[in-house]
Amino acid sequence: MPTSHVRSKSKASRDQVGSLSKKAAAKNTSHEKGKKLLVSFRDRDGMFGVTRGTMRKLAAELNLKETQVVHIALRRLADSVLPAYEPDDGPLTEEQLAAIRRLAGRQEVHSVSSTLL
Repeated sequence: MPTSHVRSKSKASRDQVGSLSKKAAAKNTSHEKGKKLLVSFRDRDGMFGVTRGTMRKLAAELNLKETQVVHIALRRLADSVLPAYEPDDGPLTEEQLAAIRRLAGRQEVHSVSSTLL
């Protein structure tokens, strides 16, 4: 194969990769791509951290990249710690309760008895 053909094929591959990289970079700008966090691994696994070896094992077991493992762990922590809803304004006042009762009208209370058998 002539060397000029090899060079042109190689250049075409680089151009293709370059255009893919540009597309990927454009896509990632909307996800705060530039913001990074340095993670320092522990010398041994414990309650507040893991070793790099544990991170590698998790990534291999889950067939994910290490970054994806970190995001999964952070998502699970956020789900278990952060409230799922915005806090409300607190308990209703007596005026609000009176308005609700007035708008709801008079409700009759019936006694219900049931058996499981």
